[in-house]
Amino acid sequence: MDNYFEQNEEKIKALIGRFDQMMKSGKSYYFDVEEFEFIIDHYLLQEQINKTSQAIKLALEQHPHNTSFLLRKARLLFLSNRATKALKLLEEVESMEPENIEIFMTKASIYSQMKKYDKAIEEYNKAIKEADDLEEIYTNIAFEYENLGKYGLAIDYLEKALDENSENEAVVYELSFCFEISNQTDRSIRYFTKFLDKNPYSKAAWFNLGIAFNNNELYEKAIDAYEYALAIDVSFSSALFNKANSQANLGRYKEAIDCYHETFEFEEPEAMTYFYIGECYEKLSNTKQAIQHYQKAAELDPLLSDAWVGMGIIFDEMGKHEMAMSFINKAITIEPENGEYRYMLGDIQFKEELFEKAIESFRKVADLEPKNEDIWLDLSHVYAFDFDFINALECIEEGILEQPDNADHFYRKFVYLKKIHKFKEAYAILEEALIMDYPAYKELFEYDEALQDDDNLLRIIELYKNRQ
Repeated sequence: MDNYFEQNEEKIKALIGRFDQMMKSGKSYYFDVEEFEFIIDHYLLQEQINKTSQAIKLALEQHPHNTSFLLRKARLLFLSNRATKALKLLEEVESMEPENIEIFMTKASIYSQMKKYDKAIEEYNKAIKEADDLEEIYTNIAFEYENLGKYGLAIDYLEKALDENSENEAVVYELSFCFEISNQTDRSIRYFTKFLDKNPYSKAAWFNLGIAFNNNELYEKAIDAYEYALAIDVSFSSALFNKANSQANLGRYKEAIDCYHETFEFEEPEAMTYFYIGECYEKLSNTKQAIQHYQKAAELDPLLSDAWVGMGIIFDEMGKHEMAMSFINKAITIEPENGEYRYMLGDIQFKEELFEKAIESFRKVADLEPKNEDIWLDLSHVYAFDFDFINALECIEEGILEQPDNADHFYRKFVYLKKIHKFKEAYAILEEALIMDYPAYKELFEYDEALQDDDNLLRIIELYKNRQ
């Protein structure tokens, strides 16, 4: 498209206005090919189907068999849910111009939107043979492989795209994403290290090398990489933020706090940054500052559930359980299916001897996360603590059904059976547990110290020790 139209807004308005006037008056005005292309693209972008259709019809009347209009007609057919007709038209155009790269690109785009990603790749591969500029095609092929979940192949094509244009930062970030999602952190480190040997001033590459080091828990190296990125662009706030994260991971909380605050010099404060500052203060046992920053996070983003939970945890540790429950309940209102939050709430309710509410919270966790290794133990314990060993037993049996290989559940069932004087069943379950996981018997004494005085129990444990 001629830059004349792209750079002159008044001319654009005049062109569209002239076309609209023609449609209203019923008169026939002449537009050259580039003018029609702009008019059609304008309406296509706005998804004004009727006007696009009218513009294409008039364009083909004034410029019969023009390929660019036929390609736009195919796009319009697809937008109108007539994909089969669109592809048929493109096949006809391809038979007339078998080397026209735009035909392959249009077909590929349509196949991609139809989620026929393999077909899209076939068309892009046809385009490769005719293309002078391969960067876009390689990038598009990579996206199709991502759609197919074939991240290894996506990586190959993104690397090819960077071979064509090493300054394309969007491709650098996409490549980093593919390395991360496919758990190829070591490959990511190797690639970006080699890439930076040739492109040492690529802040995007230094930044993503830092991410890879961080993912491998090489925090010092991550910080070095982020600092190189910042040397190139001192205002690179994302690099400052990630550097702070790595410092926090190393336990350098004061440095991390300063680094988080530095991001505010280059971008508006974000709730998540205040949250992480709060976490750092919490690690430094500065609860006043931690609460203040969690509050700032919640004020900026009331839906940031972690901020409410952060305050809840601190108030819980301070023994202010009512306030703690209030904050955690706010987080649960935001994320009602978050089992971790409900677990925290249940723990605090249990401390406050709100047993029915604790059971309700723990039961919800069990519904959400039946494979959680601890939930059936803790839920059953609430019943047992209130001397309701029948319900405790029923609860731990549910846990056994959900997790038949968890020996801790069998040991706990032994305790509950013993409490209701079902000794024969109890010792039978004990033997199952000892066979399943002998060392885990220590959980018995951690749960009920009085069992250390049970000579019969100690004898059986010693007997099975000799069978190990």
